[in-house]
Amino acid sequence: MNPVSPQIGAPSSPQVNLVPPEIEQRRSRGRARIGILAGFVVFLLLLVAAWFLAYSSKVSAEEELAIEQDRRPVLVAELATYDYVNDVQAQFENSANARMWAGLTDIDWATQLSGLMAEMPDDIQWTAIQVTQATPYSSAGDDGTIFGSLDMGSVTFVGRSLEPSLVEDFADAVDALPGYQDTWIDSKQIQSNDETDTGFWEYAGATRITFNALSGRIETEQTEVPPELLADDVTEEQN
Repeated sequence: MNPVSPQIGAPSSPQVNLVPPEIEQRRSRGRARIGILAGFVVFLLLLVAAWFLAYSSKVSAEEELAIEQDRRPVLVAELATYDYVNDVQAQFENSANARMWAGLTDIDWATQLSGLMAEMPDDIQWTAIQVTQATPYSSAGDDGTIFGSLDMGSVTFVGRSLEPSLVEDFADAVDALPGYQDTWIDSKQIQSNDETDTGFWEYAGATRITFNALSGRIETEQTEVPPELLADDVTEEQN
C-alpha cells in the first residue's frame, strides 16, 4: 500500500534518476554548443544580408550615376541655349533703375503752374517767380524750420496787389492745391507807381512743393514680358 495520501498527488512508487551525473553534464554542454552554433549561424546570415543590401545599393547608385553622366552633355548643351536670360535680366534691371532714377523727381510743371495761376485773383500780378526743385543729384529736403517736413522743393514769388486782403486769399487757395503746402508771405509793403501815382501792395512769399506734385509717369502695371515678345528678341539675337 501507498502510505502517502492520494490528495497529495504523489506517485504510488518512488522515481529514481539513474542517469549518471557526468552524462547529464555532457548533455548540458552539448545543448550549449548547439545554442552557440545556432547564434553564430544567425549572425553570419545577418552579416551576409547586410553586405548584400549594401552591395545592391552601391550597384544601383553606380548605374544611376552612369545614366546621369551620360545625360550631362545634353543638359549642358540645353543650358547653353538659355545664356541670353542673364543678359535680358541685366538689361531689364538697368532699364528699371534708369527709369526710376530719371523719374524720381519728375513733375509735370505745365499742369502744376497752370493750377497755381488759376488760383491767382485777377487783381494780383507776379513780377518774379523762381522754382527750386529736388533733382536726382539732390535728395528731397525741408524748409529748414523746426516744423519743416521733407518735400520736393519750393516756389518763391514776388508780386503786387491792389488790395492787401487778396494776398491772404491767394495763400489759402494755393494750400488747397494737391501739389503745394505751407504757403506763406514774408513781406508786404505799400509801393506806388511813379507814372500813374497809383498805390499798390508789393509782397514776396513762397510755397512748398509736396510729393503729391510728382507726375507718376514712370509707374507701370507691366510685371512680366509677354512670351511672344521675348521669343522675337531671342530670334533677333540669334540672327
